[in-house]
Amino acid sequence: MNVGVLVMAAGSSSRYRERDGQHKLLVRHPVCGNLPLLANTLQLATAACNKRVNVILRPEDLPLIEMAHRYRCGVTLLQSRCLGDSIAAGVAAQPDWAGWLVMLADMPWLQLSTVRRVCQALNFADIVRPLWQQRPGHPVGFSADVREALLDLKGQPGARCILEGAPPLLLQVNDPGCVRDVDVPDDWGPDQ
Repeated sequence: MNVGVLVMAAGSSSRYRERDGQHKLLVRHPVCGNLPLLANTLQLATAACNKRVNVILRPEDLPLIEMAHRYRCGVTLLQSRCLGDSIAAGVAAQPDWAGWLVMLADMPWLQLSTVRRVCQALNFADIVRPLWQQRPGHPVGFSADVREALLDLKGQPGARCILEGAPPLLLQVNDPGCVRDVDVPDDWGPDQ
């Protein structure tokens, strides 16, 4: 199945910058093998879906754009910080894909096995989401059957309205990384 990953990286990283002064996706951390956080995410995404990856970024984030190009990923530039806008722009940029995995760029603990399972499960369901200890996580997979609903997300805070209207297939995973992200420097701390 021709499924690809949409990496959501168009946020401004304002909460992280307030405390650390730098964009969180450029932070090098041992959790990421001392790679920048975005590079770690792009390695995971390209390994999971046969290198079909499109990264949604802000036009001013030149180092991130350059990094995405180094990993041979598609790039869609978007001024909005709204997750729904990012999803819609990513789907519009890759209309020939049979499905899209919406992956947040700031989840360094996410396991490759989880991403691959979500991708494979799109063969059996229109919407797929990992579940760890009763907590829904990411990435969320969408088949081409919900393309129009994804394109209509303009101005939305995310795809919650789609998930509420058509409950996803929930995959039980042993991956706390699917529910853990980095918003502020303290989030790199011990397991939560």
